[in-house]
Amino acid sequence: MNKTPEKMFLRKGKSTTRINKYEPGRNDGYRPRSRSVFTTANVIAEVPPEDEGEVDGPTCWPPYVPKPIAVKNYFGQDSKNDYSGEEQYQSSGTVISPQGVISIRLNERIRVDISPDRAVRVSNGRNGIVLALSSSGASTALIHPNGRVYQYGSRVEIMANDSFGNDKFAKMWYKGVSFSSMQCALVYLVDSAGTRTTTDTFNDLSQHDFTLNVLYENASYLEQTTSPTTGSLVNEAVSQLANTNYWYTEDGTENWIINNVRISQTADGLVRVGRQSNKFCLRTSPTNGSASISTPFMHCTGSLGQTRHLFVRRGERRMHYDGSTFIVRNAGHSAGFDEKHQLKVY
Repeated sequence: MNKTPEKMFLRKGKSTTRINKYEPGRNDGYRPRSRSVFTTANVIAEVPPEDEGEVDGPTCWPPYVPKPIAVKNYFGQDSKNDYSGEEQYQSSGTVISPQGVISIRLNERIRVDISPDRAVRVSNGRNGIVLALSSSGASTALIHPNGRVYQYGSRVEIMANDSFGNDKFAKMWYKGVSFSSMQCALVYLVDSAGTRTTTDTFNDLSQHDFTLNVLYENASYLEQTTSPTTGSLVNEAVSQLANTNYWYTEDGTENWIINNVRISQTADGLVRVGRQSNKFCLRTSPTNGSASISTPFMHCTGSLGQTRHLFVRRGERRMHYDGSTFIVRNAGHSAGFDEKHQLKVY
């Protein structure tokens, strides 16, 4: 009687294992189907009960790793004067000055400076816009191609740029709103009684960058002498960066929280900086040259393009300039200069 031939399988060790196809229990196990009927529906139907949760449950995404903030270099000892010109946008990454001021370069040539006492300065290099907020929030500043605004305490100084050189000036204070122009010899005041002439003066806001005064207002840390690498102010700034919160939303907006200051930048470059749940907010966009400051003391906006304007509001006092007409309002009375630079009472 002839024996049934046995199959032979060779291992790497050259040893031979004989497997009898008639071995008892060999065909009792599960056999896979042919590839012709191996479909997705069949796979799901044949999943063991203990694995159903992995197939039907929600997709498990890997944990998101926050974007690190790397300190690439430091300012020199004369860093207080390094805020003007093109150099402030050349260096990339995050920079810490010897005074502990954190400077973050964002996309679209926008830079955000945060001092140890949480004063904020935002520079929009594409449109020549600078905004500043003091640590206490009592002072703000705006430099815009349409004009300049400087608010300190209960007063607001305004200069509106005129393309013909006849710049307009205004001041909001406890008496009302004073205004004049470069080519006007008189100063007018709009108060609760109407419009009349007065004697008043205006600060020349075009001579210096007063946003630095706002950033360093009542800054006691400037009196400390520190080393760029071992100073306590630098170490404190590095610690604040280490505790930074960062997240990225689905619409392409990047968000940071540094020293309780929130910074966000959208995909088109719009930057918002908020403090105390956006009670104090700075905003600028490189796309249309817009900028705004909102605080409990003042609200002002400026923009370029077809809707060019400069607007300032404090309480019931207003100022609006669209490049040709200049109007101030107070207590229901309005006055200003028309497109021919002539006084007009509304």
